[in-house]
Parts: sequence; C-alpha cells; structure tokens
Amino acid sequence: MTVTAARGGQGQPAVGQPLLEISHVAKSFPGVRALDDVSFTLRHGEVLTLAGENGAGKSTLLGILGGSLSPDEGSVTVDGVRRDEFSPRRALAEGVMIAHQEPAIVPQLTVEQNLLLGKTATERRAAAAAVDGALADVAAMGFPLDRRQRLTRMSPAQRHALTIAKAFAFGAKVVALDEPTTSMLEHNVEAVLDRVRHLAAERGIGVIFVSHKMPEVMAVSDRVVVLRDGRVGYESPIAQTSTDEIVRRMVGRELLSFRRQHPVSSHAPVVFTATGVTRPDSPVSNDLSVRAGEVVGIAGLVGSGRTEFLRALVHADPGCGGRLTLDGEVVRIGSPNGSRDAGIAFIPEDRKKQGLALQMPAYANIALTAAPDLVGSGPFTSPRRQIAVSEEVGRSLALKPANVRLKARQYSGGNQQKLVIAKWLRRGSRVFLFDEPTKGVDVGGKAEIYGLIDQLAAAGNAVVVVSSDLPEIISLSDRVLVMRNGRFISEHVGDDINEHSLVASAMGIAKGTA
Repeated sequence: MTVTAARGGQGQPAVGQPLLEISHVAKSFPGVRALDDVSFTLRHGEVLTLAGENGAGKSTLLGILGGSLSPDEGSVTVDGVRRDEFSPRRALAEGVMIAHQEPAIVPQLTVEQNLLLGKTATERRAAAAAVDGALADVAAMGFPLDRRQRLTRMSPAQRHALTIAKAFAFGAKVVALDEPTTSMLEHNVEAVLDRVRHLAAERGIGVIFVSHKMPEVMAVSDRVVVLRDGRVGYESPIAQTSTDEIVRRMVGRELLSFRRQHPVSSHAPVVFTATGVTRPDSPVSNDLSVRAGEVVGIAGLVGSGRTEFLRALVHADPGCGGRLTLDGEVVRIGSPNGSRDAGIAFIPEDRKKQGLALQMPAYANIALTAAPDLVGSGPFTSPRRQIAVSEEVGRSLALKPANVRLKARQYSGGNQQKLVIAKWLRRGSRVFLFDEPTKGVDVGGKAEIYGLIDQLAAAGNAVVVVSSDLPEIISLSDRVLVMRNGRFISEHVGDDINEHSLVASAMGIAKGTA
C-alpha cells in the first residue's frame, strides 16, 4: 500500500449513542474458550478494525454478530435495540451485513441475480436503485461489471468487490468486512478502501474491518480493537498507535521483517523442470526450472494465469500438457493423484474447497495424502497412528487448537492453512507448489509459514510460490517470474526483485513486456 497515513483527521465519526454495542460476550466450543468477556462499541460512520491472530476469536465474534452463532453470555445491541434472537434473518432485519472472507455467491447466476439473492419478489421489484448503486460502487472500486454476466467467468477479486458492494447496498447499518481485499493487487486495494471510507461517512454506516494487512488497517481505520486469546487486549484510536504496537499486542512479541536464512546456492543442481506446459483453453505454453533449495516466486496481476499454470503442472484440470522431469527423470502424470505419487505437493489457494475436507477431523485431513505410515494394510486405516503423527506435525506448526480430533471447519483460516500444508509434510515430496500460501493468515502465522517454506527449500526441495502480496514474493524468492496474459514475460533476480520492477512488468509498462 502506498497510502499508509492513519485516518485520524479525515472526518471523525459522530459522537452520541453507539450504533453497535458488544457487551460482555462469551462463547465456548468443546475444549475451546473462543470468546471471554468481550466488550466494545462502534459508532455511526466509523471504520473499526478488529485485529488478532488466527484463533483469537474474530470469526466467532462475526458469527455472533451475523446471527449464525449465539453467545453463551453477554448481549448485542444495534441502534439502541438489544437483540432478543440470534439468527441470520434477525441480523439482516437489524441492518447487519457480513461480507465473508469466502464470498457467499452462486457462480451460475448473474451479477444482478446474486445481488438480489434471498429477496422476495416484492423486494426485488423495489430494489432497482440499490442494484444500480451496488454496480456503481463496484465500478468505483475498479471492477466494472455487466449485470448480466455470470460469476463463473469472474476472478476472485471481482467476486470480493461484488460482495462488498452488496453488503452496503440494501439499507445496511453495520457492515463487517472479513479480509475484503484478498487476491487484490495494490491499485485495486486503494480504490476499494477509498470506497469503503466514502460509503461509511456518507451513509453513517458502521464498518467492522478485519484484515491481517497492516498497511490497509492503518489507511482505512478510525479505531482498532485487538483480540488476543478470546479477550480484548488492546483498543486505541488509529492516530494514536502504530503498526508495530498493533502487531505486538496481537502476538505478544516484536516481529521483524522476514529474511530467508537459506538462500539458494549458485551451484545447486536443477531438481524440477516443466517444458511446454499448456492448458486446453489457451494456446500459450510456458517453461519452468527450479534448482535444489530454490524458491521461485510467480508474480502478476489478478487474472494473469498464475493459478492456472500451477494447476496445469499437477493436471488439476483435464487436457493439460507438458513434459516434466524430477531429479533428471521424466515423470508422466495425468491427474493430481499422479502428481502426488510423483513427489509434487500442491497447496491450493482455496483451502476450503480444494485443500480440506471440512467435516472430517484434523488428523484425517493430515492423512489425506495417504503417506504409507498413516494407513493400514488394504482398505484399513489406523486412526491411532494418524492421531499420534498429526499431533506431532501439529506441534511443529504451532497448530491451534492442538486437539487434532476437532473437525477442520472448527479451525480459524490460518490454522486451516496449516492443516493443508501439514498433509504434505509426511509424503517426502520434492516439489512444493504454493498458491497464495498466507491468504487470510495473521502476521504471526505468516512468519511461521515463511519459515517453513525456507526450511523446505533448505532441505534441497524445489519450491514455487504464487502470491498477490508483493512484499511476500520479494522476501521469499531467490528468483521471480512475472506472468502476463498467461505467459511468463520477465525474470528477476538479485536487486531486480523489487516492487517497482515487478509491477511495471506485470502491467506491461516495462521495456519489452507489453
């Protein structure tokens, strides 16, 4: 983000009766005290950041606010009226809108149909102005959309923008935005945050902003509330605090900028090559080689084809082609199972749909890749062995909660990501493909995942990282390839791995990259 100044003087919210009061809220799940005596207020026109590590209780609190969960103790009061029923319908009636980290959309429907989803026939007829307003807001965020376009053809960033606009469109009083800029690049993020500030101030809407990206927090917020271990551990006007202070209050320690401890040796042999990689929906082919101990970053704008390239490597979609070698031997694969057996680990961007079985226990998810020591003979498995190994892997990744018998859906986003990675740590894989490895992960969790990526490389593996977070790409990578329109157009090493150079190439404005 280039906008890093705190909001402090940018039009303070009105003083008076709070728009939202969270009072002494507590919530427990089996073996977990998710929230413990949480209290804070939100004012009309205010943007309040709710910060905290994964597992601090943010998602539980949003669940209570949105009515999908009921508190064990405490109360929620909206615009002076104490809530007497906890249900999504009641929350919507109060004007409480939640834009979730995973957009609640129906891809097969059009933009307009998704905006009107859940409305009665009468409400749909009266909603023309609201739909027009939402489309105008999306356009102001930098994502002009055709109301007749189906969401199957839209990027994740476009879907997030539409979800944000929908939350503000239909008489909202309180809007909660959970990681709203996931998968967006910097120029999109600034436009989205500008629109959020504008809508909050113009309509007197209270906004709860949840993000692990500290520059965004400092740019958009009036105030910050930090949750730690389910309790409010810190609260401050944004103009009276700093990024370092917020992070320290979140994780209980200072976090230094990450630096690779084991950069690749210039004499390291090539471990993995991919030549003539193609997809059935594109005539473009790409080549890639990765040395032992090397981390290759892949940068590019949203929609540039980065994810599609990784999926082609593991044949996640039918009709992909290319010649792969591993340690000098040609490997022939035709499916994700084949790539797994060949020694290629793929950690996808969408962990909930592609990386986890949410209804299964954590230990069963860790065993999904079927490492030989986690399965019995024939069709039989050994849950006792799976639990013991999963607890060991969980400790190495600082998994929270540590109880691997819990279902995957009961973990926070960052800890779900650790589960996805944990699946591959028993396979003895030689190639690791990470697609947005820290999407929705807090600052402490990011440092842990960065350290793990560095360790995987230091063990002599080949590592490829796709990320929309340029500081992440810059700090992790020995070499960076920039993709544009489905094709690698530039390679960057050494001092040439910098934000200006990568953005210029991604946008086609660097010499020779148009």
